[in-house]
Amino acid sequence: MFIYNLLVYILSPIIITKILYNSLQRGNDSNFLRQRLGFNSFKKNKETVWLHASSVGETKIALKLIKIFRQRNLEDKIVVTTTTKSSKSILDKSNEKFLHYYLPFDFLFTMRKFITAINPKICIIIETEIWPNMINICSKRKIPIIIVNARLSKKTLDSNSMIKKIYANTINLVDGIYCKSEREKENYHLLGASRDKLAVLGNIKLCETPNEIVSKRPIERKYVLAASTHPGEERQIITEWLKINDKRTMLVIVPRHPERLGDILSDIPLSLVRIAIRSKKDKIRNNTQIYIADTIGEVEDFMQHCEFVFMGGSLVDHGGQNFLEAASLGKSIIVGPYMYNFIDETEEFLKNNAMIMVKNSKSLKHVFERLLKSKQRRDLFGENAKSLLQKKTKVLDDYYSTIKKNIL
Repeated sequence: MFIYNLLVYILSPIIITKILYNSLQRGNDSNFLRQRLGFNSFKKNKETVWLHASSVGETKIALKLIKIFRQRNLEDKIVVTTTTKSSKSILDKSNEKFLHYYLPFDFLFTMRKFITAINPKICIIIETEIWPNMINICSKRKIPIIIVNARLSKKTLDSNSMIKKIYANTINLVDGIYCKSEREKENYHLLGASRDKLAVLGNIKLCETPNEIVSKRPIERKYVLAASTHPGEERQIITEWLKINDKRTMLVIVPRHPERLGDILSDIPLSLVRIAIRSKKDKIRNNTQIYIADTIGEVEDFMQHCEFVFMGGSLVDHGGQNFLEAASLGKSIIVGPYMYNFIDETEEFLKNNAMIMVKNSKSLKHVFERLLKSKQRRDLFGENAKSLLQKKTKVLDDYYSTIKKNIL
């Protein structure tokens, strides 16, 4: 821990600068800034069940767990921590009862103060957030720590030997690592986790229940959706879309980070494209070809009413984005070749004819055209995706039983 805390101390000016920058990008969110830096005056709680969910995908898992906790009459106060405002916007839409905080950065003194305040009887980490001080403090205080739906990112697996040693020492303080697949179980073992801490319970993300709530259409025009796009993708997608020349259908782009609007516009030949921007309240006309929905918290509404969806982060070397919301809505899903962060889910969906993967952006025009021309084809892929999720409901029960044992 000494080496880790020395590294954190040396890098603290960069860490604090990044947190300040992220706060400004979120519209100067004072709660985000105070809580991430540990300056918030956290009130002391009675014993709580603590769920840590880093970003949007993990937050959706947290809500599924909270729902099953309440269905099984688990009455404990629940604390959910996240690190992004987009995650909080997901939580804000929920009717479940819990406390939310932005997780303080893993400085030793801020983490001690925070854990004392929330007073957890168990710490449940969702998927992949390994913070050494957080885990070490919980371990010293005899607070059970488990990782659910456990996976390791490519970045973690590719870390240098010193970082891997820090990770290995940290994960062996964890009481149980419940993985989403055999592949992830082996990855944790390769990183240094002892086999007696490892088990495979399945992928909670595949327990997506069909969304029966029909939201209001965000726009009236018929459209195709490119969701959670990353730098370098928008230009590729737009280039192939314009080759189709479909005057009845518009392309809607929802960037993963809406604050990138300026970069997106600088990468598009604006003189050749009829474009409208949601944050500027631009009017959508009959000849509008591209609509950029650069707002937070609307991607699910756009997804619900689209003809089909391309999931971003997959045409560039990012590793993909969570596509299971689209699957639960019965949408045809297109992805690029870079899906290594969702490799198990992707392989299963491809095997069941529930997803289309393109080798590169040049293939998009052909796939777009085929799906636009055939509602039958769109429905086939969408129904395959939806039915695949409906077969996975037992996984949540297994996770609940495991969590309950650790609480008791």
